[in-house]
Amino acid sequence: MSNSKESAVRAFLALFHTAKLDLEKICAALAPDARWQAVVPQANVVHGADGICREAERQYRIYKDCDCDLLNIASSGDTVFTERVDRVRLLDGDKEIITSVAGIFTLDEDDRIVFWREYWDMLYIADQIGVSGETMRQMMDTQAEA
Repeated sequence: MSNSKESAVRAFLALFHTAKLDLEKICAALAPDARWQAVVPQANVVHGADGICREAERQYRIYKDCDCDLLNIASSGDTVFTERVDRVRLLDGDKEIITSVAGIFTLDEDDRIVFWREYWDMLYIADQIGVSGETMRQMMDTQAEA
């Protein structure tokens, strides 16, 4: 059974199933002081809805499309847990990259995301791209200013 917080996360993830982000809709789904940690614990936390949108836009300059296959979703209170398989096609070389992701979202009383963090294996992605772990770490180092 779905609840409003799970529905909000489903709708948020659907915004990323595109080649061009609708930053206005993404920003509206985030609390103004939202935080995002794209790879726990390696990536720095990005602060603020505007900063998160800038970082998402930066990452979309690396690939041309994205698909999130939501396998499982569950919630407890204000927290929503997701298990997904994400697929992106890189602009450079048209290579498809696939990874399993555990995404955790904390939402406020208006069902806006206040903290979004993701857990996935960077070395698995690095192997698919054909880069070192250090290069992958640099690629995922968040660029957006707080």
